[in-house]
Amino acid sequence: MKDSIFNFDKHEAVDAVRAQRARTIGLLEDLTEAQWETEIVPGWRTREVAAHLVSTDEASLTGKFLLWGVRQKPIPEIEQWNERQVAKWADRPIPTLLHGLEKWGRRFARVASVPPRRVASLSFPNGFGRVSLLWLVMLRVYDEWVHMEDVRRALSLADDDGIDALPVAAKFLLAGIPIQTLSEIPSGAAGTLAIGFVDVDTPALSVDLGTRRFGIGLPADAQVKGPAASLIMVAAGRDPWREAEATGHLRISGDRKAAETFLDVLRVV
Repeated sequence: MKDSIFNFDKHEAVDAVRAQRARTIGLLEDLTEAQWETEIVPGWRTREVAAHLVSTDEASLTGKFLLWGVRQKPIPEIEQWNERQVAKWADRPIPTLLHGLEKWGRRFARVASVPPRRVASLSFPNGFGRVSLLWLVMLRVYDEWVHMEDVRRALSLADDDGIDALPVAAKFLLAGIPIQTLSEIPSGAAGTLAIGFVDVDTPALSVDLGTRRFGIGLPADAQVKGPAASLIMVAAGRDPWREAEATGHLRISGDRKAAETFLDVLRVV
């Protein structure tokens, strides 16, 4: 797995889980009650965002995700499940939500650190696809990073860049593309591209649109590059890629048609 996009560093991933949760609590504990009631994304206040993070950790550790079975679930189905779990936590007192973030986050990090790297790297079928435990841990970091960026933007808070967890979130973006994006590439698409970051030291991911092959170091006719934070928010569906390009947060070189075909379906959530 030396040159695999799925070759994750377990210690880096677990450290990022802890760092991102500390960042989250540090941001949320200083908010006013009015800010907790502010809508962050359509239908979700700060309360719902915190509730989502707590309920996801709880489900991971109590086995609720096992009820999904081994069939990969479409994103809309996952989002519907999220809404049901969030409703169980969202209107609890703010101190309870903060305590839940600390308690379940600490437990998640502890459990994630237990399996040997070799075991944690084995793929198995689950609701997110055929992925490893480490892939799921990386997803946890990515998802939380995105939601805290949502909060920061909606409340006009100072940008702390989330530096400690950003490299892991960026690496997960690339590892999420084969699982969530390649199947959305339209039939008949052609061309090759590489997507990578200008500020995170990790190899670019190359994709062949025609064959849907992917890997590190494959020839590419197009290059898509940008700051990790910008590309993450594009992939998460927060920022349209054309707007990111217009503001200089995403750059395309080479085969523009191939890049546009890919970016039109890029989604990692």
